[in-house]
Amino acid sequence: MAKKDESSLPHLSLVGHLDELRGRLIKAILAIFLTTGACLTFAPRILDYSIQPLRDALAERSRVETLFVAAEDTSATVLVDKLSSHSRVRFRGRYEDLDEVASVIGRAASSKAPIDLVFVSAASVESDGGLMSDLLEEVEPTPYVAYLVESVKDPAVAQLQLQGALVLLDPPRAAVLNRTINRAAGAAGKLKSGDLVVLSPLEPFFAYIKIAVVCGLFLACPFWLFQAWAFIAPGLYSHEKRVALPAVLGASLLFVTGGLFAYYGLFPLMFDVLVNQMMPASLTASFTVDKYLGLLLRLTVAFGAVFELPLVITALAAIGIVTADGLSAFRKYAIVIAFVVGAILTPADPLSQIMMSLPLMIFYELGILSARVLERRRAAADDDVDPRSE
Repeated sequence: MAKKDESSLPHLSLVGHLDELRGRLIKAILAIFLTTGACLTFAPRILDYSIQPLRDALAERSRVETLFVAAEDTSATVLVDKLSSHSRVRFRGRYEDLDEVASVIGRAASSKAPIDLVFVSAASVESDGGLMSDLLEEVEPTPYVAYLVESVKDPAVAQLQLQGALVLLDPPRAAVLNRTINRAAGAAGKLKSGDLVVLSPLEPFFAYIKIAVVCGLFLACPFWLFQAWAFIAPGLYSHEKRVALPAVLGASLLFVTGGLFAYYGLFPLMFDVLVNQMMPASLTASFTVDKYLGLLLRLTVAFGAVFELPLVITALAAIGIVTADGLSAFRKYAIVIAFVVGAILTPADPLSQIMMSLPLMIFYELGILSARVLERRRAAADDDVDPRSE
């Protein structure tokens, strides 16, 4: 039989249904409250991990654009290896000619991606005394220049020092190299900042609460999703009720997957666009914990909800609120709504809007497919009903 199990259906009035809904909401909120309390124990570590995408974007923004001018030799290779592996350096290559380097630096400045630091081997200094800085007089901003000598007895040392140049032994020790890179970063206005700021003594406390709420919401999702299922279950056929456990587990998995997609997929790309590509070099990036966690909460929950769309459509189709044909006819409006939702819930950059709108459209189509399969199965089950039982 494919009939609803009417003997087990509670015949409730509107007020009775509202009371049942209230009871299930209270249970769901209590579950979230308990998991949030558990997450508060680990809130400092969770908070530190949660801001990593923004830290990475800020670290990328503060990297020092560096060139090296030297002939091919062993010492040059040593410094190239150090620069290539340095966490604060974006190494742009090694050149052998000062004039070529000056041209490269000029083009980089014109393209709004200026070179911040240039290491020059003393052997590359012109015999007439001309320095790298002489070739860069017309370049704005002028990069920080450091000259490398193999020995303090090198004749070029006196010449360089008399002209106020920075002279380092080649290859420079790690401490000297770091100090030089930091000075170049300071001259370029690239202060190393991978930490968020707080504007009041209470803000760290509320930050822990917010991050615990986010984690608690995801940890409790199997329970509050079960409460949602239990509320709509009386409107389902008896054989449909048997899929309660797979449905709740699937919905939980989709919700968590949506949050993980937002954190690992959207956040790194979004912050790279917003911080490193759209933000002018003349601005100094400074972000508050409150604003960041507000964005984190909104986007992770929003993507979790987006990933639930196929199951929501299936549930609505199961209780007869929507049909596959009706959803297909509504498709063109759904596409517009998807982009509107993406524009509202995400920041202003097109990338994050598209990364939310596309899953919405894909999951909408999956919902239509699921509703159509459900309707076919229900129709086949109704055809099998014995007329004498009615």
